[in-house]
Amino acid sequence: AHYKSEADVGNAIAEAIQSGLVKREELFITSKASNHGHVVEACKSSLKKLQLDYLDLYLVHYPLATKHSGVGTTASLLDENKVLDIDVTVSLETTWHDMEKTVDLGLVRSIGLSNYELFLTRDCLSYAKIKPQVSQFETHPYFQRESLVRFCKKHGVVPMAHTPLGGATANVKAFGSISPLEDPVLIGLAKKYQKSVAQIALRWNIERGTPVIPKSSKVERLKENLEILNFKLEKEDI
Repeated sequence: AHYKSEADVGNAIAEAIQSGLVKREELFITSKASNHGHVVEACKSSLKKLQLDYLDLYLVHYPLATKHSGVGTTASLLDENKVLDIDVTVSLETTWHDMEKTVDLGLVRSIGLSNYELFLTRDCLSYAKIKPQVSQFETHPYFQRESLVRFCKKHGVVPMAHTPLGGATANVKAFGSISPLEDPVLIGLAKKYQKSVAQIALRWNIERGTPVIPKSSKVERLKENLEILNFKLEKEDI
């Protein structure tokens, strides 16, 4: 919802189903809740835009409640003075119980977390009536977050990697370091396995049991991403 892509995605899904290309049950569709305090309404808004009766997975986008600016929109986290400006009247526990309501209402099959650190994940497990099935967070060879990955697995929560290629140029600009895709070790492994550096980085997460969701709009990159399932890294290279 935050990225305002649901209407376009909904049109594509509807066209694919109507043409007989796929059936709804063959798709696994995820969206995220950004409207803390208005979760059920936000979920219904997403379903309407996606032209669906239910979501397979619904995630809390961030463990922060922005000031409410209307269902389907997200206010800035900063005020005019660049100071954090969030709604302190809405707790994460309240948000999670609202997420559980979307399951009870049949709007959603499973619920989960996004961008939650280890201790916030632990807190959620302590008050959840319906346990989060997935926790999605940034992790890649330069940001391994092994403690969080292991904690999630221990408690039956699937750790899922967003930004699994390290953010490329965005992280270079933000932190002044090279991109993981320019790392000499990864480049060497790419030559060893005759794969791209991106495929090595993605396969590294797969090998440790962390599903990846790389983003690309290029057909050749989408195909390349799928091909990470066709090889394995040797233990010494992981």
